[in-house]
Amino acid sequence: MTYLLQFCGLSDPLQLFYLEQGQPSQGVGPAFAGFRPFQLDDLLGWGQRIGQQRHWDLEAIQQAMLQAWMERADLIRQWQLRLREEPADRVLVAGLGTAHDWEQRCETLLHA
Repeated sequence: MTYLLQFCGLSDPLQLFYLEQGQPSQGVGPAFAGFRPFQLDDLLGWGQRIGQQRHWDLEAIQQAMLQAWMERADLIRQWQLRLREEPADRVLVAGLGTAHDWEQRCETLLHA
């Protein structure tokens, strides 16, 4: 199974809460989390917790996250720098899910 990691942008905790609650049902659609600071170890730990909760392939999640981190190193550095300039309550939002999860998310948004 393929897992997709997306960096959604900066947000305040309340908007992140709404994003998490906007899922059609628990365990359907991508999982979202906010990070501050934005570091690989925190991202990997979150991915492993989500993977365990959803009974995903933990090795595949780790590989997908490491690959995304390496491929987007310049973008990640920009997010890290920008996050330092933002108010203390802002977090960088990331989403993790299967291709089907992201499809479900898009369909939900289109029908809203």
